[in-house]
Amino acid sequence: MKKRISIYLICFCIQVFSTLSAQLIHVRIDNVINVECNRASLGSAKVTVTNPNHTPYTFQWSNGQNTTGVITSTATNLEAGTYTVTITDSQDGDFGSAEVTITESECEVIPEPVFTPNGDGYNDSWFIDKAQYFDDMWVLVYNRLGQKVFDSRGVYTAWEGKDLFGGSLPDASYYYVIYPNRTDKSRIVKGSVSIVR
Repeated sequence: MKKRISIYLICFCIQVFSTLSAQLIHVRIDNVINVECNRASLGSAKVTVTNPNHTPYTFQWSNGQNTTGVITSTATNLEAGTYTVTITDSQDGDFGSAEVTITESECEVIPEPVFTPNGDGYNDSWFIDKAQYFDDMWVLVYNRLGQKVFDSRGVYTAWEGKDLFGGSLPDASYYYVIYPNRTDKSRIVKGSVSIVR
């Protein structure tokens, strides 16, 4: 009976000592890339152990990605949401965790500031980045006198530097107003674009 109690006591002490000797692993979130607008590309997150003692570490992400690395781990192809990563070492049972939130970037049109409609096949029309994600967009362009020279409604039709009657416009700065969604006039993009031949 005394021998059995002694064995239990030794096992209990070993378990308590192991628990007390385990350390908290500190983690730094190094790089978070959000999901691009309209899911053009998915997100990723990188974490780094900042107090490394016993490498390698095992990184278990809540989306099922598991990696073993010296001190870093990167989870890829992440949808918008919150993810947890749990880190353990293989020697002393050290442990740590971190939480990362991935968001989806809102689509915003980004008009180019200059285009060169000279017929050389390069940059001949006005490019508006992300326009393909707005099928109810309204683009208006005016000259310096406030006269409308371009009007596109719905799917964007690239402006080639011509007026409403098809005549070539002179080199100059023109002023645009863009409603990414014609039914939501609260979102508006204004600026200038230059024609340079």
